[in-house]
Amino acid sequence: MTPAQKEIFVVIDEYWKKFGFGPSIDDIMYMTGEKGRGNVQRKMWALVKLGVCKGNRRQARSIRPTYIRVRDIE
Repeated sequence: MTPAQKEIFVVIDEYWKKFGFGPSIDDIMYMTGEKGRGNVQRKMWALVKLGVCKGNRRQARSIRPTYIRVRDIE
């Protein structure tokens, strides 16, 4: 995990602990100081590939650390 990915993981983790749902890309951009949405999104999905986060590309704010269990309600 790169330092930039670790920073984004910490933001996602703290956001889940505080609010109970995942941050938006704009939230992550604001908290990390990143300039582009694409850069943030690429790093978020790299965390999913590494296995430290889970998420659904078709659902907003679905990114979460893998240790958090969320029941699907559909």
